[in-house]
Amino acid sequence: MSIDGRLEKFERSLNYRELAFLWLKTMQAKGGFLDYWKFGSFESWPSESEELGFLYNLVFEANSAVMLASCRLRDLASWASLLGLVILTSPTAAEPSLTPEFVCAWRQKIRTLLEGVAALPQAVELISVQYFDGHQVLFVDAREELASSCDRARLLANGYNLFADEKGVERIDTQSIESLQGPTLGKLLNQWSMLARSKALAAQGRDLEARDEVVAWLRS
Repeated sequence: MSIDGRLEKFERSLNYRELAFLWLKTMQAKGGFLDYWKFGSFESWPSESEELGFLYNLVFEANSAVMLASCRLRDLASWASLLGLVILTSPTAAEPSLTPEFVCAWRQKIRTLLEGVAALPQAVELISVQYFDGHQVLFVDAREELASSCDRARLLANGYNLFADEKGVERIDTQSIESLQGPTLGKLLNQWSMLARSKALAAQGRDLEARDEVVAWLRS
């Protein structure tokens, strides 16, 4: 029997989670998530069952969400840095624009951003533990982007808090945001699961069931 034949026989003997984990670790060893399409190959096994497809799609949902959040945060960080620079260098000119409404909107924007970023590591950890036996589901570049995003979000919140202390306005409670599992975490997990499940069902030709997954999520 050839090496390919032995490997195929070995893969058939694995259960769903073991097969998905073997594929994940093999791909992670080859490179980062952004380079996956350079070294990845077409996989037919995810369409063999709903569970296999779900695990396969879940890997892409988690890694894509982290990369997308990093891009959005980078854009917002540039805007926030520019705003801070204007305030610091032109305090007299900038002061009239800092109305209570503006400050409240600024605080809420950064707070929402921090809540979203803080939920990502928790969501990734829960996915890894629940579906991949505690093994890391993110590719190396996604892990680096996630760590960088968390640091950047904290810097934005800390920068706002310095301003809040100086002006005597409401601060952002960064510790409570990062320590609590709020609704953002549940929303992330539900969204990733819905997308992974609906794609797995669609790949098996079960379009109506895939539609029902999406509709149920939209109504939740």
